Amino acid sequence: MKPQEWRQKLGDCVRDLFLSPEMQHFYSIEMTTERARIYLLQLGIYVRQRRNFWPQVAANCPEFEVKQRIMEHEHEELVEDEHSKAGHLDLIFRQGKQLGLSVDDVLKAQALPTTKAAVYGWFWIARNRPWQEAIAASSIAEWTNDDRLLGDLGGGNCTRLYKIWKRDLNFRDEQMPNFTVHSKADVKHSDMFVDILEKYVAPGREQDVLDTAKESMDLHRAYFGGMAHAMAKVS
Repeated sequence: MKPQEWRQKLGDCVRDLFLSPEMQHFYSIEMTTERARIYLLQLGIYVRQRRNFWPQVAANCPEFEVKQRIMEHEHEELVEDEHSKAGHLDLIFRQGKQLGLSVDDVLKAQALPTTKAAVYGWFWIARNRPWQEAIAASSIAEWTNDDRLLGDLGGGNCTRLYKIWKRDLNFRDEQMPNFTVHSKADVKHSDMFVDILEKYVAPGREQDVLDTAKESMDLHRAYFGGMAHAMAKVS
């Protein structure tokens, strides 16, 4: 398929996620400091575990240019990019500090059962599915912050949460570095692997790739749904 076809079909998977009951519930909950802590601690687990998914994809892929692209992506996440000189996890540390969370709190956070189940699912896909499918399943997560795709639905995840935290917690831009950065950085990352799919997905295998990408979005439904459930139980 051509890049525009991949964008359309993968974009539909992401839009379906944002129209799901789990996501609707998640964004409907009024934000409080305790609820914000739940979200940020689970996000810290999500971000750190994603650093385990991408190396599995790279290990299974024989194509040197794809390995290079993955390493470029992970360098920006782990080491530095134009938005952070200390990697993207540092953005969570900095935002967590605004909620009274220490670096240790973020690093030692306990996963909700739904977070744990989703992480196991994403890792299994990255390790065991054909690398073309795993590329789609891992990279599509970046699309959840792409306002170009989701603007008419209220924006991507970070844009929506930026608005919610500003409204309910009275947070300023400098108190939400993770949201302000990822609403921009993930637009770049959304575009990073579309040409790889065009080049390396064999004719007739496109639906397999799309099905696995949808499985990744289903796991996001569990991840966000579990956080919404936990957040709704506290004030």
